[in-house]
Amino acid sequence: MTRLIFAAMVVFGQLPLPVLHAIGWGLGNLLWLIPSGQRRMTVRQIDLCLPGLPVGERRRIARKSLIESLKAICEISAFWFGADWRLRRWLDDPAALEKFRREVLAGGRGAIMLTPHQGAWELTSFFCGLSGPLTALYKPQDSAADPVILRGRQRRPGVRLVPTDTAGVKAVLAALKRGEMAGILPDHDPPEGSGRFAPLFGMPAHTMDLVPKLASRGGVPVWYIVAERQSWGRGFRFHLLPAPDGIADLERGATALNAGLEDCIRRWPHQYWWSYKRFRRRPEGSPDPYSDL
Repeated sequence: MTRLIFAAMVVFGQLPLPVLHAIGWGLGNLLWLIPSGQRRMTVRQIDLCLPGLPVGERRRIARKSLIESLKAICEISAFWFGADWRLRRWLDDPAALEKFRREVLAGGRGAIMLTPHQGAWELTSFFCGLSGPLTALYKPQDSAADPVILRGRQRRPGVRLVPTDTAGVKAVLAALKRGEMAGILPDHDPPEGSGRFAPLFGMPAHTMDLVPKLASRGGVPVWYIVAERQSWGRGFRFHLLPAPDGIADLERGATALNAGLEDCIRRWPHQYWWSYKRFRRRPEGSPDPYSDL
């Protein structure tokens, strides 16, 4: 099964990016038209997080989010197994690369790079890998696709994936001590005992403690990176945003982490993966916002 998945992704990854995005556009629109759990979750999340927007605007964001999410799924094969020259072209953002090397890595202390589930997040590790080694945390998948995912995500030299367990965290810490980069997805709901509740769009969200703990050791800089997907298969733009003050404080860090995440989402709301059940874990006694879905 693993070989079959790999072969299918290699073949699919040879398609031109405009074709892959056109397929994603069609599937995303279909997902919007057909009632589904993913559509209901997307609408609910946007209603919870962006209640100040008119209903029509929220529905427009929801529809575009489903389209962008399907584009993200379709383009993965091209990132992982397509031609190297195409990948180099998609990573070619001189202004962002110059800012990355001048501002993010200038101190030689390494950096913690936070990539939300937004835009072409699978590209961000490859972009960072252009400037040095990156160790990224990765949640292993209990399926035949796991070896394929690992192979694709570690395609570029300098990008190393480690599991989201104690050994993986130690590997990330060791990389930072060497002055290298660490890659983390900041919008996951962490396991029980490894997070705390902090506000996200005014709602309590179970948020990881890991980033503040890592940032507090040695004053490692923390940045958000978003690969904005351009329309009509025209490529991608990389955006680098410094984390808010307080990210390295063990008490205020989770709040600062979510403030930075919220800023990224508000800038490009239609490219965020809204269907993720972000508020599923609740403080004791709080109502479940998904109980009727």
